[in-house]
Amino acid sequence: MKLTLQIKLLPDDKQSNSLLQTIKECNRACNEISEIAWSKQAFNQYKLHRLAYHSIKKSFKLSAQTVVRCISKVVDAYKKDKKIKRQFRPLGAITYDTRILSYKGMTASVWSVDGRLKIPFICHNPKYLPYIKGEADLVYKKGKFYLFQTVEIPEEDIKDVEEFIGVDFGIVNLATTSNGDNFSGKQVDNVRKRMTKLKKALQKCGSKSAKRHLKKLSGKERRFKKNTNHTISKQIVQIAKDTNKGIALENLKGFKVSVRKEQRKQFGKWAFDELGNFIAYKARLNGISVIFVNPRNTSRTCSKCGYISKSNRKSQSVFVCQHCGFSINADINGAINIASRASVNKPIAAHISIAISSLLGTASSRL
Repeated sequence: MKLTLQIKLLPDDKQSNSLLQTIKECNRACNEISEIAWSKQAFNQYKLHRLAYHSIKKSFKLSAQTVVRCISKVVDAYKKDKKIKRQFRPLGAITYDTRILSYKGMTASVWSVDGRLKIPFICHNPKYLPYIKGEADLVYKKGKFYLFQTVEIPEEDIKDVEEFIGVDFGIVNLATTSNGDNFSGKQVDNVRKRMTKLKKALQKCGSKSAKRHLKKLSGKERRFKKNTNHTISKQIVQIAKDTNKGIALENLKGFKVSVRKEQRKQFGKWAFDELGNFIAYKARLNGISVIFVNPRNTSRTCSKCGYISKSNRKSQSVFVCQHCGFSINADINGAINIASRASVNKPIAAHISIAISSLLGTASSRL
């Protein structure tokens, strides 16, 4: 499986300056290449290489392979839309491959306009370093340098299982399993309310100090959500691994969810799709089967007798069957129904075919 590993570089002041100059020089070259591509309407890698390579190599302080990577960056940009001339930000990310980037231990050898730089780094998941394969993006963000490196991790064979752990996504509890494990959303909601209140106050103030504070807060809530989703998904996968079961999830794609007006902000603020994707790829790495089922009526169906009713809750957290009187926690009831559907749909289910590829393209899917 291909994933993206986030590596934080720790350059000294001189190396930082070299990296900055390298990023700026590459993006200046990309703008020049884009000018050539636009004027000649040449958006093919081979054609653009013939038109631009030699002039760019002479005009810019770049190595041969770096010029090739700049041409590829321009070609990729025009793949999205050939009707608009592409411009590149001075500090936009640039791409490295194995010819201009290598690793030895916890040190990265990075090509720059001042030659090779030996830069120490830290990595949250060093166990994936032996699986580095392919290109990496050098990113400058908030005064720090990162390498987003592609890694290809071997997968365990998917085990054929008969039983599944159902996972129900919700608001009071972000996730609840059919085994009775629940992952509360109370702390998450408290953070959301605190962040929302603080941002409103700063926006109302409008001072320079307030704007600086808002900028500092930028991305903090998003990182909190991502970290929470990683933590929950890791625990759910471990539960499945320990019990030798598969995992059943709701396929929420194209499914319209109805929530109360007061819950709309809560529900819309959480990335349930991301949580599902995290569970899916972590399960795949551990050889655990994942099946996505139709979520319709899972919260309205009695997990004991199968009766479906439009009104079956004494409260938001308790399910009571109008047919047999069976009473159970509403989230656990939904999770049990999801698990049951996985067993029924097993022969035709698609294992983990949802948007794992979308994880690979964004910094929110980073390891």
